Amino acid sequence: MFLKKIESLLEKRIGLAPESIGLGTVAKAVRVRIEDCGLADSKAYLDLLNRSREELRKLIEAVVVPETWFFRNGNSFAFLVDYAMGEWLPANRNDRFRVLSLPCSTGEEPYSIAMALLDGGMEKERFCIDGVDISRSALERAQSGIYTRGAFRGDDLSFRERYFEKQGDRYLIDPEITKMVRFSEGNLLDEGLLRDQEPYHVVFCRNLLIYLSQDARRRSFKALHRLLTGSGILILGHAEKQVAMEWGFEGIPAFGAFACRKEEGKREEGLKPVFHTQAGPGRTLTENAQVRSDSISTDRTPTLVLLKKEPEGGSSPEEQKDLFREAQLLADQGALTSALELCEACLRESPVHVQTHFLMGLIFEALDNGEKAEECFNKAIYLDPKHSQAMIHLSFILEHRGEGMRASRLRNRARLLS
Repeated sequence: MFLKKIESLLEKRIGLAPESIGLGTVAKAVRVRIEDCGLADSKAYLDLLNRSREELRKLIEAVVVPETWFFRNGNSFAFLVDYAMGEWLPANRNDRFRVLSLPCSTGEEPYSIAMALLDGGMEKERFCIDGVDISRSALERAQSGIYTRGAFRGDDLSFRERYFEKQGDRYLIDPEITKMVRFSEGNLLDEGLLRDQEPYHVVFCRNLLIYLSQDARRRSFKALHRLLTGSGILILGHAEKQVAMEWGFEGIPAFGAFACRKEEGKREEGLKPVFHTQAGPGRTLTENAQVRSDSISTDRTPTLVLLKKEPEGGSSPEEQKDLFREAQLLADQGALTSALELCEACLRESPVHVQTHFLMGLIFEALDNGEKAEECFNKAIYLDPKHSQAMIHLSFILEHRGEGMRASRLRNRARLLS
């Protein structure tokens, strides 16, 4: 009973839907904090939380575990530079390009933004970057500019040679880069957040919304709408773009960037879902975001959570379904490598499981592996010739590759099926 009250307190304060981070995660964090505080039980700990903002902050620190690295999802930064240099700069000769990273975690994302803009040719005087996070300890690490090997992933680490100094087994970022980012503590659900700042041309808000309850998500989109300029760009995590489009943002068909544009003239208080979803604090992201195929506009890029039902006759043993559901949940939470491993296990047991092929395609798409994603979507369509969502995803891959005619035919085919 007391654990449920603690979960409700976290939902009220930071919008957390406990199921989104895995059952038992909050309970484990509470047990650790009870022990650290030398308390008897969860009742005593709840009493402490209700009278101590500092202890609530420590519990939030224990629950919000950052997992990030430099240039995570490189397509997002490539899109940022293309937009800044190709669209924004020519139309704004005298303004400063304003970018917000929220949550900024331990700093890898806002520093990546700074390095990307510099490498793209924008002068440092022409841009301003703010990083905001709810975690004080994460911000302290960000401001230190010191990172270990885990912050550097992927094949291209040339930026590390240019912008970091190796010190033993750690790396210190160039102090000139740290000066380009202003860090501050803040919560997206606080109505006063950044009220004293001008709106931003681009906001990175990646892999936060998937952990929020429906009400917190509504409040978050209202805040994001306020924080953006009239036609500002919102860059999201792989599982969040469709959700943003449901709340009135316009999808941008940029492969792997998961970007949306604020619709000019739409007032933040008027935001509401475009179409109905079966939402609720007790549901997972996938359950919240299930949308029927006939509700999907074929000029939008569907995202990881849009998984249609298996065709009739395509059922598999209960163990197979459980394995797939676990893979789907991991993917929704951003644990893509683990989700892929479970998908592969699914296909070893049932090589013709359509939705596993489709899910793998979505995961490879999120990992910027268009070749593998194309292969998986093709398999899904081969096994289910009426799989319109796979067609839509595949069409964007083809369009990105310059095969506009094939992409158009696929979208038309998907539209006829919807």
